[in-house]
Amino acid sequence: MTHTASLHAPHPGLEDTLTLENKAIVGGEGTVYFTTDGRHALKVFHEQRPALEQHLRRIMDRLKVLTDEQERFILPPLALLDRFDGEPRQGFAMRRVPSRYQEAINLIHAPEQAAAQFKRGRTWGSYLLAARNIANSIVVLHAMGYAHSDIHYKNFLVDIDEGDAVMMEADAIVTPGFSKARMAGLKGFMAPEILTHGADPSEKTDRHSLAVLSLHTLLFRNPLEPLIEYSGDPQESDKLGWGSQALFSEHPQNPNHRPAGLGQPLYKRGVLSYRMLTPELQQLTDRALLETGLHDPPSRPAAKEWRNALAKSIDQLLNCTHCGQLFPYPHWLAPSPRRACPFCGQRCQHPLPAVINLLEERRIGNFTPARRKLVLGNGSNLFPDMTEPHRLPPRSRASTKPVGHVEWDSRRGGYRIINDSDTTWTCIPNAVSRSHASALQGSQRLTAASGQSIPLNIHSLIRFGPDQRAAVVDDPGG
Repeated sequence: MTHTASLHAPHPGLEDTLTLENKAIVGGEGTVYFTTDGRHALKVFHEQRPALEQHLRRIMDRLKVLTDEQERFILPPLALLDRFDGEPRQGFAMRRVPSRYQEAINLIHAPEQAAAQFKRGRTWGSYLLAARNIANSIVVLHAMGYAHSDIHYKNFLVDIDEGDAVMMEADAIVTPGFSKARMAGLKGFMAPEILTHGADPSEKTDRHSLAVLSLHTLLFRNPLEPLIEYSGDPQESDKLGWGSQALFSEHPQNPNHRPAGLGQPLYKRGVLSYRMLTPELQQLTDRALLETGLHDPPSRPAAKEWRNALAKSIDQLLNCTHCGQLFPYPHWLAPSPRRACPFCGQRCQHPLPAVINLLEERRIGNFTPARRKLVLGNGSNLFPDMTEPHRLPPRSRASTKPVGHVEWDSRRGGYRIINDSDTTWTCIPNAVSRSHASALQGSQRLTAASGQSIPLNIHSLIRFGPDQRAAVVDDPGG
């Protein structure tokens, strides 16, 4: 048995009549059916609402301007439903996401479940990519003046093997001045002011929800989960614990919500600490949950800040030589037992990776930071997005040819970066100890044509060619 849906205002390339499978997914607001050709899905609302069609039409019209790259992260309405099996109904058609995508709630496990998944070959780096793509979808919405209003792990589909993520429920987004949120959000992800003062969901409450979801994805736990009771009434205790008494689990002065085993290796029944994350992600967490941001909405980091920090973290990962897991290399800690894998506890082994900072030249001899702390170990590749100005890591580098790579030179006891591009590179040794301008004018420099190499010595300034970025060696490793 199949169903038939008649559409109006269909997106180009979409027929005005859809044939749907009988199999469906029933949710709180509506039922989702899939077309028999597997290309599209249809959400049919349970109840007719007078203002719903106008709201859906406004969203559909606004989201028509999405680029193909932006549309990767969102399921915009492609047509409005007119009739379902001949009866007038409200709803909308959208593209269908491949079946390998699952709701994020099925993939963001508790620590014990995450450890089991990792031991079967899944990597933490995939969760980092998923968190970055979730943030990307919110960046797209906020840039258009929308608020999502209901950010949590049930409203995103994730292909965890690829680290890809797509936002569902585009029909629930809020346009300030035109539409209000149909729901306040999900417990655990709602901003405290919604519970405490009945505030309406907005871009500012989205910032809180995104911070919590990002950390939940990376640490496998909600960083605000109350671990004590605030009232004899369970419902009131919940409201207080997530609302007026909301407390970051790693608050340095207040341990009330601190989980047992915090900061211990995950594979030894420990719990991941946000201190395993890159310094930029730690700073965003502090602003969102530890400092003023938790109860002062304007102070919260914007979605773009989370997206950028998550993207830059991709190039700070190290592969553990003991358990094989990817983790942020703790270059900010002294080379001691503290530089260790947060999953198995193994201390980072010799040779430690090199760390470089990417710079962009604003004027001759005047550089500004572009991307800090790229971690380069033996066999690491240098990609075009690293050397070309104004770029972040792309969604995938699978089909991208490297422009260079790093090798450990055991005879000299140091790393060398090999030029695999067609552009000649130059290196000014010890440039940071002088002004960049005078360094560029000095005579002491090394060059590396294609196939040649440059040593990664402390404070060296490497130029990747005309109109390209430069790099300063912050830590030569070893």
